[in-house]
Amino acid sequence: MFGNVIFLIVSVLSLLLTYNFMRTSLTYKNKQEVDQILSYLNKYLTQTYFAPGATKTQYNSILVKPEIDYCKRSDLYKFYHPDIVMKDTYTFREARGVIRETLRSSYYDCIPQMTYKLKNTQYLPRHVLPIQLTVPFTYYDQLVHKFQVGQESLCLFQKYNHLVTRHVLSHKDNLMNNQYQYLDTMRKSGLDQDCINNATFIPKTYRLFNKLDCEEFFSYLDSAEYKTLIERDGPQFITKVGLEVHRGRGIKVLFPDETKFLQDTYKHGKRCGIDRSLLVAQKYIGNPLLFNDHKIEFRVYWVLASTNPIIAYAYDKTLIRRCISPFDKFSLDKEAHVCNTAIVQSTLQKKGSNLFMNDENSDESELYIDWKLDYLQDLLLKQGKIKDNKWLQNYLHPTIDRMIIHAIRSAQQKFNRDSRLAEFFAADFILTDDLQIYIMEMNYNPQTLKTTLARQKQHAKMTQDMIEIQNAYLRSKYLRFQKMISRLATKMNKEKRPLDSLLTNKTIEEINDAYVDKLDQGIKISEDNLFRLVMDENLPGTKQYKDLIQQKCI
Repeated sequence: MFGNVIFLIVSVLSLLLTYNFMRTSLTYKNKQEVDQILSYLNKYLTQTYFAPGATKTQYNSILVKPEIDYCKRSDLYKFYHPDIVMKDTYTFREARGVIRETLRSSYYDCIPQMTYKLKNTQYLPRHVLPIQLTVPFTYYDQLVHKFQVGQESLCLFQKYNHLVTRHVLSHKDNLMNNQYQYLDTMRKSGLDQDCINNATFIPKTYRLFNKLDCEEFFSYLDSAEYKTLIERDGPQFITKVGLEVHRGRGIKVLFPDETKFLQDTYKHGKRCGIDRSLLVAQKYIGNPLLFNDHKIEFRVYWVLASTNPIIAYAYDKTLIRRCISPFDKFSLDKEAHVCNTAIVQSTLQKKGSNLFMNDENSDESELYIDWKLDYLQDLLLKQGKIKDNKWLQNYLHPTIDRMIIHAIRSAQQKFNRDSRLAEFFAADFILTDDLQIYIMEMNYNPQTLKTTLARQKQHAKMTQDMIEIQNAYLRSKYLRFQKMISRLATKMNKEKRPLDSLLTNKTIEEINDAYVDKLDQGIKISEDNLFRLVMDENLPGTKQYKDLIQQKCI
């Protein structure tokens, strides 16, 4: 009897070992061939699509040690462990804040010890990118600047939240340049004025780094027409600095003293073409829509979900910011004209207010109105400014989306066209008293403050929705390549053929098609995701622009 029990135990153990061996063999079937294919794909796709250009960053460390074979190991591991991509999210964030807290509470933080310090980084630990990493959601973008893309970072089965050439939208001088060149191209193509008006997304702007613009601007400042206007209507222009200058810094309203200083600096236009500072002079909106006698601006968060092809989503929840001082177009108080968060924070802190000290019980409703813009519509209906109960649906949202589309189109020739890349932006809009709308500027990595519990929850939800979008496109692409790689690996093994012999024109075409971001393979974005599709180049004709641009204007 005892011998029978021993025999039974040995038999069961033998069966378990056999099953485990068979399962392991099955799981890692054609491993050598898969390894070769993945190595080829990372090299081919990086050389074909990724072109970082000459951009540089001031940040010199992400505290991660590069490994030359990282992508080879990471993609191979994910290929044989699909749940890592299809069911989980492995990420990390080096900067503190709402986004990092949300990533840690909702997903797997691969490098929980990661912290970023600009000074003395040589004394901090150097981490290694985990092979499970799927969606790095970094604040800085060193994974594309400081690493060998396709080898040390940004592998086939990863989606990265930064676009190397994001500055073509976020730098004010680039945004203005793009607008001018875009409209000029339309004129030269013979498109009519309606198309040009439809494509105009910023107020009249003079680029003071452009000799002709600069001379025209200073000539206008010296004109009798301009002097009459400022006496009657107050300041007519604001100046902004290009490059990485945000949060209200570098913005000046051209009151008399500021105008004189600018005229002296440029010698009334004689230094145009000599002074190369990236300064722009933009038409001041002197008739803004007011809320409780204060100027308001609103911020629309949006994501460039892919650049191969271009796919963009805008967030339904909108942050409306009220200037801290009552509006008076003749006021010399900058806080009456500029509603930037940083300026409001600075002013309140100087006055001793603790409103912005991360106090979840504080009341910021007078300064930040977290509307879904429904309240704005109700307000305008009560004021008699609009009569359409579907004004948001019929006018405001389509206008916002159209302007974002045109901003993208004006810069798209300078994008890295790579489906591994994405970017998080915010577009700051102003609405005039007669309901005209303009983009004032674009920001990448926009602030996600937690000034109140409600705002913290909103930004947490927005982060989760962004991650869902990134996962959706990554998972669709993963399934396409998984099928292709399995087929190629089986053929290599069965026919004893090298990979090179299978790389026909048809196969390369299939690889390129699989690398195009699209939602297929049964992957969808959930109905409660608050991002709405704005642009998708996968769609035919004007549908890729939600029919917001006429065929004659394309």
